[in-house]
Amino acid sequence: MYQSDHIREFPLLYRKFTPTQKPAVSPVILQSKEVQPISKWSKIRSGLQDLFMEFCRHSTIHGISHIGSRQRSLFEKFWWAFVFLLSMYGCAKLIDDMYRKWDENPVLVAFDEKATPVWNIPFPAITICPETKIQKNLVNFTDLFLRYAHGDRQGLNRTELNILLASLQLCNEWFFLRPEYDRIYEYFNLSESIVNTLQRISLRLDDIIYHCRLHNVLCKPLFSETITEEGICMTFNGLSSEEMFHKDHLHSDYEYLSETKVSENWTLERGYSSAANLSSYPYRVLGSGYQAGIKVHLMTTKNDLDDYPQVASKFIRVTLNRDIAVAVKPQIISTEAALYDYEPVRRQCYFNRERQLKFFRVYSQPNCELECLTNFTLLLCGCVPYWMPRSSQTRFCETYEIRCALGAQQKLMLLNAQNQIQQQSDKRIKCDCLPACNSIQYDAEITQTMFNFKETIKLRLGPINITYQDIVDNKLLSKLEVYFKDVQFITSKRTEMYGLTDFVASCGGILGLCMGVSLLSLVELLYFSTIRPFMLVKRTVQRQQKVVQVVGPGKKCCYG
Repeated sequence: MYQSDHIREFPLLYRKFTPTQKPAVSPVILQSKEVQPISKWSKIRSGLQDLFMEFCRHSTIHGISHIGSRQRSLFEKFWWAFVFLLSMYGCAKLIDDMYRKWDENPVLVAFDEKATPVWNIPFPAITICPETKIQKNLVNFTDLFLRYAHGDRQGLNRTELNILLASLQLCNEWFFLRPEYDRIYEYFNLSESIVNTLQRISLRLDDIIYHCRLHNVLCKPLFSETITEEGICMTFNGLSSEEMFHKDHLHSDYEYLSETKVSENWTLERGYSSAANLSSYPYRVLGSGYQAGIKVHLMTTKNDLDDYPQVASKFIRVTLNRDIAVAVKPQIISTEAALYDYEPVRRQCYFNRERQLKFFRVYSQPNCELECLTNFTLLLCGCVPYWMPRSSQTRFCETYEIRCALGAQQKLMLLNAQNQIQQQSDKRIKCDCLPACNSIQYDAEITQTMFNFKETIKLRLGPINITYQDIVDNKLLSKLEVYFKDVQFITSKRTEMYGLTDFVASCGGILGLCMGVSLLSLVELLYFSTIRPFMLVKRTVQRQQKVVQVVGPGKKCCYG
């Protein structure tokens, strides 16, 4: 007990002494009545109550001072407590909604602040696939197919059979829908590479392109051979095989791309470097409009025309005797580096370095989808078509297996649709082909008109060149112009909807509006939760060390 407690307990004893006086007899034996001990939990509860009242008196949070005020009635305190809890709920709800929006849709796609000129991006790659796939003077496809399909297969030699089976792989599904065709195709296999056969019988560059000009420079030699589902095509301004593929994962039977020029001074993420000049690869143009684009005269020999079906794909059809103008509008989207720390599912795109494909060096959504289709076709059919990327352990499909490959493409589209619409999951198709975070696409606006090439050639070449008559009599020409629609365009950019600073500022604004909470209010809360209780406990321990012990009858206690 404290000395003050003794004074209250024995007032008569202490009344006769002044503060400087002591009892006549020392020591004095005191007898006190028994005091009921205070329980530990009561002390803790009382201490917490005092701490809470002190916090209410000093807190800067709105409404708290009314709850702890001794001048407020119980009803007023309950009313202020209700208002405070309601404000806390409103703040928590608003912050939760904001966090969910940030968590589910953290990326905002907006227009860039500055326009981009067309000379800062490459001119689009142009791949030209002729309508006629085979030189008719070398192969009469119609005659070979009719002989093979209607019982005269024994009359075909091995070379003719190889040519027919290779050519059939360029045909559409109509040639593989009839079950009897499957049975007759499987009697024979290709005895040599299908690509070697197609290269031998396909049209040459001089048979496809009559004239080409870019920047007033002849560009016909700039086209290179490309293996596609359309057969042997010609590509301008495309990437090389070294830049496109992981060569160590591909077979070595043939090259998909014959382009050898590399883009040393350009990357998709950074664009052209400061060391790039106007002739750097990939090529670029200096402006917009017809005069700044590429002009190509396509040519077809009349004798090569035949009823030859085409594979369905994305393309612009350049019909005979037509002048086709293609106005290109770039669609470029970039992604801020700050989004790299987000999960790809949250930002809905892949950076090239975080999504590695097996065959392709450059990640893009079309490349990913092609690789996924290749894997699915291999799983279903045990082979892949010749134009799909494959390893040295994977064989290409024979002609009788093309029906399975075409069915695999249709089945994959169906399974993808089911996964998206019905929220199903199929372990066989884990494509996960999100868009690339940095990408360039080209939208096209097409116009066309008649192209009277005969009169044009007579007018321009007739007086000085008498060989033009062969072109007029035996060739069919079309004209293709590709150019940028505008000299500048606006790019799009993926940015953070809320950065960490924006999120904290928004939370602070909500808390300040509804409750008057500031950063110092949080410091006060931390202080009354940690430092202040520690100091009170420390002070109580120090006070207990100065307590005078009071003993019962028969025991001595001395006052100093």
